[in-house]
Amino acid sequence: MAEPLRLLSIGAHPADIFDQSGGTMAHHASRGDWVGCVVLTHGARVHDTVISEQMFHAKQVPEADELAKMMRERSDVKAEEVRAACRVLGVEDVYFFGADDAVLLPDEATVRRLARLLRELKPEIILTHFPEEGGGLWNPHAVTGQVVMLAVGFAGAVDPGDRNPPHRVAQVFYWGQGGASIPNTVWDARGGYYNDVFVDITDVVDKKLASLDALVSQGYGGTYARKRIETSDGAFGSACRAAYAEGFIRWKGERHYYLPLSDFDRALARESDHEMMARYSYKIKTE
Repeated sequence: MAEPLRLLSIGAHPADIFDQSGGTMAHHASRGDWVGCVVLTHGARVHDTVISEQMFHAKQVPEADELAKMMRERSDVKAEEVRAACRVLGVEDVYFFGADDAVLLPDEATVRRLARLLRELKPEIILTHFPEEGGGLWNPHAVTGQVVMLAVGFAGAVDPGDRNPPHRVAQVFYWGQGGASIPNTVWDARGGYYNDVFVDITDVVDKKLASLDALVSQGYGGTYARKRIETSDGAFGSACRAAYAEGFIRWKGERHYYLPLSDFDRALARESDHEMMARYSYKIKTE
């Protein structure tokens, strides 16, 4: 493109932005595009080695004040891990909203705060959760997607007290792992959503792996990170004849002057079956 893009990845929990779009973010950052991240909740309750693991097996949890203090401390640990994971991908700007993920709802205050951030940062592309993932309102990923879409709409208007002019987001790409995953609940039966964009991340899969390895308190590093990449990103890769890929669902149809055909798909059409299989049979090196 003639000028760098501005891309913002917005996740419900500290690990989501890396789990779902780490490779795509690495590509854009290395190209010179501006890439930023927003983490909506503190995530202390989610997969944390102390709060969600040790407390699960404890006979009794600490008193309210002590537990709240522990959660603040664990939130700080997660935030440092997020910053470290961002550095691996070449991303410097990360914003923590610190919302409590006990009962996450699309409340006006959070929507207004995010809309103001969108007017300030002026992203052209947003990466986020599918707004109906896992049934909708009781799923924090889906709620985050709903908050994002409400904020996208509100960012296009003025807001008393915000001196930044309205801003319109050009495109939203929903993370396909949640929005068009393998159906395994009754909620997955509706919609028939599918991934219509795949980003080949084979050349940066080592960076994605390193970013997940940084999420120690989450339990995402090590074996889990490798398993997750092989199964999820490997499956997305198979869908587009790449070794590893990330899948996305576009918010809206795009306008073109000519019919769009990517360089990847053009080259793919010229490969034989065996050439194709040899290329996407690449496996990440673990050690």
